[in-house]
Amino acid sequence: MRVFLYSLLGIPLLIADGVLLYVLMPRLAGRLTASQGFVLLGGALAYVVLRVLLRKPERMYLWAHELTHLVVAKLFLREVHGFHITSRSGGKVVIDRTNVVIDLAPYALPFYNLLALIPAAMLRGRHPYAREAYLACAAFLFAMHLNFSAEGILEGQPDVKRSGRLFSAALVLLAWMALLPLLAAPGTHPAGISGLQNFYRDWLYAGWNEGILLLEQARNILT
Repeated sequence: MRVFLYSLLGIPLLIADGVLLYVLMPRLAGRLTASQGFVLLGGALAYVVLRVLLRKPERMYLWAHELTHLVVAKLFLREVHGFHITSRSGGKVVIDRTNVVIDLAPYALPFYNLLALIPAAMLRGRHPYAREAYLACAAFLFAMHLNFSAEGILEGQPDVKRSGRLFSAALVLLAWMALLPLLAAPGTHPAGISGLQNFYRDWLYAGWNEGILLLEQARNILT
């Protein structure tokens, strides 16, 4: 019953994701120069090359995944009874009880990308190529997170099964979209994250208008 109810909620959420993604991508692209676009592409391709020609950085991702579980569980004041990562069984965090946020946090939050914001803020403006280096690193890390998280959702990991793949995918996609402007800001805007509040406001306002237009079109078709 839980999965069924969450899946019903996931349908309108997925539609909202589509609308927000539609208005987000051109706005993000508009903040990029051509050279920055190539840097982003190069960073993402570097991860693809690493994964295909060398090996998947599973241990690196597992640490991020389980640490995110741990941190979010602590934020919800859960009792943590165990934490371990092994090459054979993967990783596991044992807590007294979970919820949908704790379950999906490792898929929704790109742990290493969020960590990379710290040196990006510290080094902003101190090196002529700092922004490009950050963009390449951020693209590499996000490509890794995207790859492993998508695999986990498609394979139906236990974290995902508790709420259903449809709702999990919709909620994770919404979190990614909400984080992308923040993650891109240190490499695409001279002032870093300042001014992001205007970006988010304009994005949500445009998404709301597109959603209203979509509802009106659907109503005209049905009547």
